[in-house]
Amino acid sequence: MSRFAWIIAIAPLMVLALRLTVFDPNTRSLSCVAAQNAFEMQDFSSSLPSDLILLTGNQRIKHWSSSPKKFGGSQVLKRTVNGLTPELLNTCFPRLIGHYQPSRVLLFLDTLHASKVESDALLASLEGIMEQRLVYGLRFDLWVIAPITSPRLSSTDRGNLSLLISEVSEWSEQMLGTHFVGLDEALEDHAEGTNPHYFWPDGNTLTQEGYQLITQRLITVSEERNKEFTGIVSP
Repeated sequence: MSRFAWIIAIAPLMVLALRLTVFDPNTRSLSCVAAQNAFEMQDFSSSLPSDLILLTGNQRIKHWSSSPKKFGGSQVLKRTVNGLTPELLNTCFPRLIGHYQPSRVLLFLDTLHASKVESDALLASLEGIMEQRLVYGLRFDLWVIAPITSPRLSSTDRGNLSLLISEVSEWSEQMLGTHFVGLDEALEDHAEGTNPHYFWPDGNTLTQEGYQLITQRLITVSEERNKEFTGIVSP
């Protein structure tokens, strides 16, 4: 094959690679200004409630079109932008979290990001969020929502994800004001692991039914937490 023909043959692959990396908004470095502008545009779409739960994250939140409007008596405010990470939420805390003065923050960890990130870096970001919570005199609970073990993950990524989930869970047990919530059980089919039926063909994006299951999971956990705080025990 001539050099010219070889270039023509690989050109489509090069374009695809660029789209998935350089041109993919989820791989770009997002600035505080860009994230703030995106959040402000969402703020202008409706008035902000006085008592709210902040639902935030990246792709897991972005595709959640039917996210719950309320948990308990508090309204849920969904805020997201392509490329949003826990690191950015920590760096830009005053506007992206503190501005809303939430009673609870539900931070969803994306599967693909979590399977690649170093656990030390993630924990440092979560600790930074909790430290700034004290600096600004806020009283919200931080719920760290575990990344979902996607059926499309490689064995290596599954191992990395399992280790990270274990470390974040242990960190949460020791950090007052935080709660770690796993979602895998809600998406499992008996004892056969995560059910692919709840995902789109990409193996990561949840279907509407999948989102309904994690919504119910969060409602159940919220009710259990309320019982712990009020001392009410089911008969």
